[in-house]
Amino acid sequence: MSHWHLATINWLDALPDDTLKNIRLASRTQMFQDKETIFSPMIEPDTVYLLEKGLTRLYRCSDSGGEFTLGFVEPGEVFGELSALNNDPRESFAVAIDQCGVLKLPKRVFIELMQTAPSFSFAISKQVGKRLQRIETRAEDLIFKSATSRMAKMISLLASDLGQENNNRININVRLTQGEMATLVGCSRPTVNLTLNDFKRQGIIELEDGYLSIIKLKKLKDLAGAVPEYAE
Repeated sequence: MSHWHLATINWLDALPDDTLKNIRLASRTQMFQDKETIFSPMIEPDTVYLLEKGLTRLYRCSDSGGEFTLGFVEPGEVFGELSALNNDPRESFAVAIDQCGVLKLPKRVFIELMQTAPSFSFAISKQVGKRLQRIETRAEDLIFKSATSRMAKMISLLASDLGQENNNRININVRLTQGEMATLVGCSRPTVNLTLNDFKRQGIIELEDGYLSIIKLKKLKDLAGAVPEYAE
């Protein structure tokens, strides 16, 4: 199961043609540029979103301004649905990574689909369950794994979710800043910098202009599984 992006459910494919037509008529697609905010907290949830193109990062901010990335959304995935279902103000941010095309579905249409389309309702419930499981796993990692292990796991999962194999290496074709990586693993930016440089010295990864390439995936996975030793 993916830990860094929501499981693709392709729920549009399961809907009848006439329902799809009505969705398109009631919705609109909006383009967002790299780093542009799609939605932010404290906004009344009158819209649910479906990513049609690009990549979106979901994150939350602490009172002190620190960020924690919840995950990524890929094309075909729905997001922003929980606030619409609970009728509560949003608590998270959604920001575009690269150029994104987003289908904005009115809340009333989304609720109607949940009530009348069993396959749609099941798919959404499954996605929510996987998302909660992913967050629980990451909370465990914060407690039981070292920063090095968390970094190794983060890069391994990004390779699995977003990587493309080429000439015995895996290229992650999404540019992430060290600050964004820090929000994924729950550590400081200097720690990310030190760990990346250590991985580079070991020949595990290459890093150029913010783009990661994995050279030794097995070594990275070994580090990801390492459990730190604690003093008695």
